[in-house]
Amino acid sequence: MANEQLTKTKAILVEGKDEQNFFTALFKYLQRDDVDIILVGGKENFKNEFPAFLKRPDFYKITSYAIVVDADSSSTNTFQSISDLLKKHNQPVPNKLNEHTSQGNKQAGVYIMPGDLDNGMLEDLCLKTVADHPAMPCLDDYFSGLREVLTEKPESNTKDPRRYYFPKNLSKAKALGFLAALHEPFSSVGLAAINGYWNFEHSSLEELKAFLQKL
Repeated sequence: MANEQLTKTKAILVEGKDEQNFFTALFKYLQRDDVDIILVGGKENFKNEFPAFLKRPDFYKITSYAIVVDADSSSTNTFQSISDLLKKHNQPVPNKLNEHTSQGNKQAGVYIMPGDLDNGMLEDLCLKTVADHPAMPCLDDYFSGLREVLTEKPESNTKDPRRYYFPKNLSKAKALGFLAALHEPFSSVGLAAINGYWNFEHSSLEELKAFLQKL
């Protein structure tokens, strides 16, 4: 993050390259060019990268910023973790997730993806935008079939090349499965966003778009 120059008055901090590409495409769709998208390098890096972001010599330019992260297993726990981080560094702390608040001359917001569930991630949000795609029923059948022939890998088991297990991350597996089914497949949800494969007009993105418009 240290090498990324802040050129705008607004910024969002995101976990990885897929998120960076997704929001680059989404802001283009929204006709917004006033937001820097800062790559943190994973949720676990926020505790180090966020204070570094605040100490940047060009941070004074920023009037409004947002932290956008995956809920993973719990949106409640993730929001609490980000709120604690904001409070620790004397930054504005929203009263609840997916909102903004101001303190002094700074505004801060927190958005937990996919937005309306207690758990999930960017891939879940992307899949919602193509819920009516004709390939989706086939994808559901495929993973239902996998559940019948593959077992969940026990935590204690070491890797065994002679054993086959159900995908560790179903959301990521389903997103890649959907992209593999298309005429010109992509290997990541971020590149798919850049190339227009997710439906940014879908109602499932309304809350996120409203959040970004307040940035």
